[in-house]
Amino acid sequence: MNEIKRVFKRGFVTSGIILVYGIVTFNYLVYLGMFIGSLLSILGFYLICLDARASVMSNSPFRVGVTGYLKRYCIYGIFLGVTLKFFGIPMFVSSAIGLLSIRFNILLMALFDNIKKFKAKHLNLK
Repeated sequence: MNEIKRVFKRGFVTSGIILVYGIVTFNYLVYLGMFIGSLLSILGFYLICLDARASVMSNSPFRVGVTGYLKRYCIYGIFLGVTLKFFGIPMFVSSAIGLLSIRFNILLMALFDNIKKFKAKHLNLK
């Protein structure tokens, strides 16, 4: 549970950094596309947590998992479709990168944990 809380905290920090960077550089692709994409990424991760809890409690976990999966990817598809239709390909690409922000955070957390374990096991620094 603590790892999930860390992911949410780092996701919100990443979203804040994206927003500040977009405002400072006056780049609407960053502060509109990537920021909203990163917020939707956090929402998607929250929905995954809810689906995991519901599938454990449910009699048919497969159905709960599939419907949750379809809901999340419909939200992502609608968001990317709207950005592509109304803003064009550059906004589509920046929004897609924003949707990957939680995944990048999870990857970085795993890499840093593995580096810490490696240092503790192989490099006996005192």
